[in-house]
Amino acid sequence: MKTRDEVRVLFKEKMVPLTHQRLAVYEELCGRRDHPSAETLHVSLKKAYPSLSLATVYKTLQTLHELGMIARVDSPAAQARFDAIVETHHHAVCSACGRIEDLFDPRLDRLAAPRAKGFVVTGHSVHFHGLCAKCAKARRTIPH
Repeated sequence: MKTRDEVRVLFKEKMVPLTHQRLAVYEELCGRRDHPSAETLHVSLKKAYPSLSLATVYKTLQTLHELGMIARVDSPAAQARFDAIVETHHHAVCSACGRIEDLFDPRLDRLAAPRAKGFVVTGHSVHFHGLCAKCAKARRTIPH
């Protein structure tokens, strides 16, 4: 995650205006580990920034993604989720509640890209799907 000064420099280099709202969205995302959706970030920021619209949050997340500052994490839920950790890592996704946990495993980082005709692989991310501890426990306590 980048410091405020690094963010300012990057935006200036890319000739993208850095607004206080864009900075607030980035900093909020950096302070979280729950891989929030745009809607979740909007709710979190609404008190401090009453004029912040959901559309601005979506546009900001898209801009941050295009600048390589954040990653988009696809989940079984309809909503895209976002991650401020852009270094190589992977995810475990709960199929019941949608919780996403970061996984750091160098063995997964070394996976060789499969060959696909006419396709150039530029990176990879592995997602494991299952139940988080809380959902697994809840399912064990439900009588069948």
